[in-house]
Amino acid sequence: MASKRIPAGQTFIQAGQALECFWYITEGSMQAQFPGGFITLEKGDIVGICDFNRQTHTLSYQAVTDCMIIPYGSPAVLIRTKFFEEHIDNRTRFAVTMNRFVRKTLEKYTITWRSCKQLYDFLSSSYASYRKLCEELHIVIKALPGIDTLEPMESDLTPALWQTSYYAGLHNILLNKTAAPILQENQFVPGYLYHAMGDIHTLLGKFQSVYDYAKEISYLLLNEDRLDLFDLFTGMYFRIGMQHPRSSAISLAIETICSHVEKQPGIPPHLAEGRLQEYHSQMENMKKLMDNPAMSDIQADFQKDYSLPGKLAGSVDIILEYADCTPEVTSAMKNALASYKQLPDKNATTPEVMKLRQTLTKYFYEIYSAAFQVSLMDENIPPILKMFFNFGYMDADLCGMDNACYLYQNVQHYSGSAEHGIYTTHEWLKAIYAGEKEPSINELDVDYEKHVQTMKNEGTINAETAKQMLEDRAQKVLFELDNMFPRASKITSGKPAVFCPILSEHEFIRQPEDALLYPDLIVKVLESIRGADYTVFARTNLTMLSQKENIHDFFNVEIMPDIILMPVIGMRGAMWQEIVGRSRMTAARMMLPIFQLEDLQKIMIRMIGEYRWEMCKRVQGARWNDVTEPSLTSLYYDFLQFYRKNPELSTDTKEKIKTGLQKCKNNFKEYFLNDYATYILFESKGSPHLTKNARAILFSQCPLSAPIRKTLSSNPIYQELLEAHSRSVAERCKKLDNLSKKLIAKQEKVPEVLDQEIEFTKR
Repeated sequence: MASKRIPAGQTFIQAGQALECFWYITEGSMQAQFPGGFITLEKGDIVGICDFNRQTHTLSYQAVTDCMIIPYGSPAVLIRTKFFEEHIDNRTRFAVTMNRFVRKTLEKYTITWRSCKQLYDFLSSSYASYRKLCEELHIVIKALPGIDTLEPMESDLTPALWQTSYYAGLHNILLNKTAAPILQENQFVPGYLYHAMGDIHTLLGKFQSVYDYAKEISYLLLNEDRLDLFDLFTGMYFRIGMQHPRSSAISLAIETICSHVEKQPGIPPHLAEGRLQEYHSQMENMKKLMDNPAMSDIQADFQKDYSLPGKLAGSVDIILEYADCTPEVTSAMKNALASYKQLPDKNATTPEVMKLRQTLTKYFYEIYSAAFQVSLMDENIPPILKMFFNFGYMDADLCGMDNACYLYQNVQHYSGSAEHGIYTTHEWLKAIYAGEKEPSINELDVDYEKHVQTMKNEGTINAETAKQMLEDRAQKVLFELDNMFPRASKITSGKPAVFCPILSEHEFIRQPEDALLYPDLIVKVLESIRGADYTVFARTNLTMLSQKENIHDFFNVEIMPDIILMPVIGMRGAMWQEIVGRSRMTAARMMLPIFQLEDLQKIMIRMIGEYRWEMCKRVQGARWNDVTEPSLTSLYYDFLQFYRKNPELSTDTKEKIKTGLQKCKNNFKEYFLNDYATYILFESKGSPHLTKNARAILFSQCPLSAPIRKTLSSNPIYQELLEAHSRSVAERCKKLDNLSKKLIAKQEKVPEVLDQEIEFTKR
């Protein structure tokens, strides 16, 4: 019998594949995989034995280490050729192997069932503990949707202890000499294999039920909506602070939740990773707060000083007075705000409520603009005004007193990070006023310079006024306030139909301490995406290496985007513009809500994917969809436009693409954005989800970084793509090396930018 080598990591057999023969493992180990778990097969085990009388494999088999295997025949062949009658040694081998598989399955099932039961018990007791702590700490109890209908597993899923004892006893018999008479019986082994196989498949069915049950109840631990146990306890922890006597108990509960999350296959890894990353980032911020004596005093003051509600009283009057509003504006705003506070449903779409939101929105931006102009001359902006500028806060009752106190506590020390290109809205407007940044484009994709030129051409202003406006920084700020600010706020809220810019408690489906975005978290997520798609922010620029010898080439320059935090509670990001003005070597602009309700990683991946698409269109110009000039947009356009006629695509793949396009309303850009998210979240981790064509396009136009390529090198799916990329890198490095040699030969100094380009190419 010819042996076969299976390299580590390779899936040898897929579930549903025809069972053509059994395979005996002579070296190494494999995993027999099924929903919710796996069983490890080692030397001496037989691949496929659990499907003894079936025509297809129920399980998938993946090599854990390099394996050597030898084939047997199929079940029908073995019986037809009287294999078990003529080879008594193989009777023992098959019987012992099947017994071992059953016992491993029983053991794994018992562990999985017990873990699931523990999760049920933990969820039930933890929510009860949460309610008790809320009462003790005088915190409003938040509901946990689904906890009231939580039920234990069906009783028939309880492991049968007799089965474990039965197969353990058979194991001892089979390995003992006393088994010889049994094995002499020609029909014993086939009969035993049939019986054991039935037990295995019954167990696998129960596995599926337990797995489905675990997925269902694990939703209470952690979910996309953030209405989960993790959110309840972390929100409570950050609300009371690290110094509270009950903080240790709450911290322990959070750690236990995290340990359960790690065990649940039903919770997407990216979701768990993102939420835990947020939690640890907030913990770091809190520790920094406690380590700083000045900040520590504020924390202690918040916990002990009950005068904070008094400081927040009359917030709207303080803001209106600071902005020096007219009596008419003051009266109209206060009346509209009072009416809004009384609404039982602030998201109602009746004409009256919609008109009220429009009124509030109009006055909010008018007041914001006036207050900002005052703040330019104020070195000590009051905390309530900082809350207004950064968070859209106007009223403590509308915001929720607890929420308002938390924001008051943090606003003095909250800021963006200019070094990483992250700005609060107030910081961004100040940067424009200082001449450090230019205003953004308006909804018609018109920038400030073109806007002024259009006014001049239409005769609205004369040439002298146009010249003054181009130099007037205050006018530039007003352009930003009138155009980008209100539109970007509405978009990032994710609810344009019911949008109101004033901070309101009804929008907080997460605690503000959990939703508030800090720059370090944004940087982490940005770097994780950039760590996969390493060329994402690279722009090619013609660089002169030697003026004398006219030696030049196009080199990559990384230009990181500017990210502006809009003062809203939201669930979307906005890729606002890919460049500023006409220069392609300027930073893109992206907007995020300062209170993020959704998974930040997903939001930013989509936002950066959109940047990828729009930047490519910008570079390609009118030829953005011309496949004779291969680019991200042209290749995707060609792929999706003509997929029906592509002979390389299977019928199933074509149907998959058709369904995807229907979901995207035949929008090619939208289809790409979904593929890009899949590429970053799954394909970069070696989990193939894309079509072959889409993978090839993304791999060529958005190449993965060297560490990821190394990880994927053992996966045959990516082999051809990796080899093509390696050739491309080698050719580019050779060209750059020749340029270096040419400069040296001409006795020219090799510029640092050339070495940087070589390093970038290798990255």
